[in-house]
Amino acid sequence: MSSPLQLDSPSIAPSSSPKQPARLRPRPVAVDAPSSSRDPIWQAAITADAGAAECRLEDIWQDHARGRLRVWWESVDPDRVLMIARVSRSARGLATDEAKLVARILSGEQQKCVASDLDLAPSTVSGRYLRALDKLELTRSNVPLPLILAAQAWVGIPEVPSARSACFESDGQACVVVSVARAFTSRIVRLTPAEREIAQWIIEGCSRFYIAHQRRTSVHTVARQFNAINDALRTTGRYALIRSAVELGCFR
Repeated sequence: MSSPLQLDSPSIAPSSSPKQPARLRPRPVAVDAPSSSRDPIWQAAITADAGAAECRLEDIWQDHARGRLRVWWESVDPDRVLMIARVSRSARGLATDEAKLVARILSGEQQKCVASDLDLAPSTVSGRYLRALDKLELTRSNVPLPLILAAQAWVGIPEVPSARSACFESDGQACVVVSVARAFTSRIVRLTPAEREIAQWIIEGCSRFYIAHQRRTSVHTVARQFNAINDALRTTGRYALIRSAVELGCFR
C-alpha cells in the first residue's frame, strides 16, 4: 500500500492516452462543477485516475473532515466510481465530535440509535448532522459513494474496498481524484434481479426519480421495491445498504 496522499505534492504527469469511459453518469455536487465529461477538468481527472496509486480511505475522510478537501464532482464509469475534490486552504473543518457523528450516520447507524448512545434527542442529532454536512458543502442527497466508504473505513468497518487517488491540477486549481470499484449487487442472493438493479443505482447515489425514469415505472414502485430491499437485508436507507454491500463482498 502506498503512503497517505500528499496534497502538497506536484500533480502527476498526464498519460498519453487518457481512459475514456464508455458510459458516464455525472453527478455534480457543486454549482460550478464541470458541465460535462468533455470538460478539461474532468478529462484531467480521468487521466490522473489512470495512473493513481492505492490510498487509505480513512485518510480521505480525515482530509474532508478537516476541511482540506471539498467534494466537487462524482461520476460512474463502467468499472469505477470517481470523485473529484478540490484542495482547500480556507474551508471550515468539523470538530472531532461532529466528524464522529457524521461518520457514524454515513456508516448506516440510525440517527435515533446514535441519539440514544449520546443521550441526546433525535432532533438534536439530526440538526447537528445537517449542520455538519453544510460545513462540508454537502446535503443528504449528494454524498458521493467514495466519501461514504471513506467514513465507513474511518469508523473501522472491515472489508471496505480499497481505493486509489491522485493529485492533479487544472487551470490553477489543485484537485484530488479518488476512485473505488463499482459494487456487484448480483452477489446479493436475497434480492430479486429487479431489486439488485435498483440496489445498484441506490448505492451509486441515483434518485428514485432517475431510477423510475430508467426503468419506465413509477416513483412509488421504486420506493416500494426499495422498502423490499431494506426488509430483505434488514437495512434502513442508502448508507446502511452500502454497508451491507460491503459486508457481503459486493465491492471485491
